[in-house]
Amino acid sequence: MKYSALSLLLLLPILPLPVAAQTVAPGTPVSATHCLLEPLDPALRAARASRIVEAAVVSSEGLQAANGRLYTRHQLRVFRQLKGAPDSVLVVFTEGGALGLRREVLTNTLQLMPGEQGVFFLEPTAVPGQAGWQVFGSQQGFIRYNLIDLTAAEPFRSYASLAAAVATVAAAPREVQPNPTLAAARLQRRQTAAARPQAVVISGVAPLRLSAGTGAVLTVTGSGFGSSRGAGTVEFRNADDGGGTFTRVNDDDYVSWADTRIQVRVPALSATGHPAGTGPVRVTPAGTGQLPVLSGQTVLIEFAATNVRDTNTDQRAVPAHRDQNGAGGLTFRFEPGFAANAAAAAAWQRALAGWRCQTGINWELGPPRTGTGVVADGENTVGFDTDSPLPAGVLGRTTSYYEGCYRPDGTVAFFVKEIDMQYDDAAAWQFGPANPAGTQLDFESVAVHELGHAQQLSHLIMPSAVMHYAIARGQRSRTLAPASDIAGGRYVLRTRSFRPDVCGPAAMLPAPLASQLAMPVPTGVEVQWATRGECYLSGFVLERAPLDTTAGWQLVAEVAAGPGPYRALDPQPLPGLSYYRLRLKRPDGSLDTARPLLASPDATAQTGLSVFPNPFDRNGPALRLQYGAGAAAGSLTLRFYDALGRYYGGRRLDYAPGLSLLPATLPDLRPGLYLLRWTDSNGPSGTTRLLVR
Repeated sequence: MKYSALSLLLLLPILPLPVAAQTVAPGTPVSATHCLLEPLDPALRAARASRIVEAAVVSSEGLQAANGRLYTRHQLRVFRQLKGAPDSVLVVFTEGGALGLRREVLTNTLQLMPGEQGVFFLEPTAVPGQAGWQVFGSQQGFIRYNLIDLTAAEPFRSYASLAAAVATVAAAPREVQPNPTLAAARLQRRQTAAARPQAVVISGVAPLRLSAGTGAVLTVTGSGFGSSRGAGTVEFRNADDGGGTFTRVNDDDYVSWADTRIQVRVPALSATGHPAGTGPVRVTPAGTGQLPVLSGQTVLIEFAATNVRDTNTDQRAVPAHRDQNGAGGLTFRFEPGFAANAAAAAAWQRALAGWRCQTGINWELGPPRTGTGVVADGENTVGFDTDSPLPAGVLGRTTSYYEGCYRPDGTVAFFVKEIDMQYDDAAAWQFGPANPAGTQLDFESVAVHELGHAQQLSHLIMPSAVMHYAIARGQRSRTLAPASDIAGGRYVLRTRSFRPDVCGPAAMLPAPLASQLAMPVPTGVEVQWATRGECYLSGFVLERAPLDTTAGWQLVAEVAAGPGPYRALDPQPLPGLSYYRLRLKRPDGSLDTARPLLASPDATAQTGLSVFPNPFDRNGPALRLQYGAGAAAGSLTLRFYDALGRYYGGRRLDYAPGLSLLPATLPDLRPGLYLLRWTDSNGPSGTTRLLVR
């Protein structure tokens, strides 16, 4: 995948590791399937494309089309025309894109980066309200050039030379304009071949097992790397194609570079847009004539946490899941046609239950939706492509919608806002529970894998894992691997999704927890909670801490699992405000911690909106709001007025059930008396006085 892409399912026979891409002659049939893609016949592709060009991507810009979806507009500089009228510049659209801190990413869908070049097979765009071109067959309509070794690749074929790639089109190329970048690459290649490079040796890599996209650091030892990096590179096997190509480390992932040691963070979203995969590591020192050197040892990538890239700052972050449905997590809905296929619906629900019960992700299935098609409407949908056909050769894909914000320290945070899944209704699916046979694709295996991407995991080169990049027709792969799939899912949940953040709705609750509430009672503070569809659960631990949680958490109660609803009493609560946290005990002994609750033994502190410090010193501690809500989550709309009724601006803050402490960024207020008028999305409203000094 390219920048900010969710990884996708590659359907290939399981092969030994690492898997090298096979060079295939233009006329050779390809029987395997990749990325939920059916192989397109090169002759058919050339015939169906209106224009075929050799071109480079000059620029890329996100936009929102008339249908509300995000796309990316690319400007291509054309060097050679292979079919159609010659143009020096073309505008091409791809599905998905970035607009501000919004992201829309589709699996099995072409994404392009400025600077890439190759052969494009084009047809008129179908983007509403836009004029230009789109790539026929999406990923299969672009043969990507590698300007380092002058090879080329596409999903089902690799080419030993650029001329071999161009030869897939039975037409004589017409020169449109010079290609200086390619000319420079060819000159560099000749100089490298003629030079006497410095001897470079990789003596070891460590550790040999680690994860991608989590900040894990790999150390490469040896000699001849050079005293500084310069234009040197470190590359990992590309997990999206099973190691057939290499993927380059981002510039900011280099921790150190010395002549005998290099340290790099292992990327899940590399400079070339792919997750690092299992295999040897390749180092290319700077300098004319330096050739890539492979490590003799294999690095095993156990899991890859999906990363989303902020195009403004180039930061990458693991996106979090949030409590979108007010019941702890996210609700999927079947489209009518999908719900009517009982076997498909049952297979998909088995896939969801596998993730939910083994990682604790809080997903549920709600009532069917009335509409069809993939649209950014706040509904998480699963359906067939009956009314909105997928691109040529695409058997299915998942669309993920992200939103983000910047924390006070400048770091970026993203969360998953919506997920839509769509499958080809005409594919040769085996919906189960029987095993697939012959050329059938096992639908449950595909659903488990795609839900792994929704869980925010990227591809692996690991045949034992569901997130392995490949599965063959007739193969069943429905069981999550503990050391990779489950470990990766729990990493995302425990480090991102279950933890509160400044961005988006409240943190997701660990499944099977569906609600929690802390409230004062005559005998102390009582915490109440409920579950839904209990599985992989042995009990609960309730703990308490003062507002300064560095003082530590104290055990309040332990409660055995089932049946709920549950409650636990703190008969001797601390005076004033305290935090309470509920921890779910798993059968393996691990704990999942739910977002903390705020409570006070004083019933009056549990209602209404309070502001502190008040008076507020603009040069002092940050303003905070204490809000006592009911049993449902919601949002507060804040509006600031001066004593004369002049409006100074507003804010919207999401809150969790119960008592909450909320940060509040003020408008530019001068010293004086202000009125803070607030409205709760669940009904209550009021006015609070605020004195600013």
